[in-house]
Amino acid sequence: MGPLVDTRERDAPTRVTSRSVDGQLDMSFNVRAEDLGTVRDVVAVHLRWWRIDAGTASRMLTVVNELLTNVLQHTTADAGGCRMAGLLLQKVPDGVTAVVRDQDPRPPVYASVDLLAEEGRGLMLLRALADDTSVSVTPVGKDVWVFMGTPEPTEFS
Repeated sequence: MGPLVDTRERDAPTRVTSRSVDGQLDMSFNVRAEDLGTVRDVVAVHLRWWRIDAGTASRMLTVVNELLTNVLQHTTADAGGCRMAGLLLQKVPDGVTAVVRDQDPRPPVYASVDLLAEEGRGLMLLRALADDTSVSVTPVGKDVWVFMGTPEPTEFS
């Protein structure tokens, strides 16, 4: 299947590529605050399409938004002023995973902050919402991975 969106060949203000196939969404894009809503919409549609329950979908949308906001706040723009990131969302047998890739090799730092603070709570939020999480430094930056299990179907007699 070809890309859903590919602006590399166009004179577009935002660089984006997107591919979706077999329970997997793979996107690469210039992270801009004004585009986070669109990314959330794309993720939400895929989670509904894959029949992920509303509670898990809501948690995943919050986590993806937080991770992309962290890219905006904590990575350095490239020479063209872009903060490129990737998002890989996958439906797996027991849930859904997401990996956010960015070009900054510095791992996130867990800070103990006031619960009412407006910033610095990203990792605390991530750990509270995800069933499992991990960070890997890569040759080109880092990957932040999350897993959320889906509830087992309830049988009615």
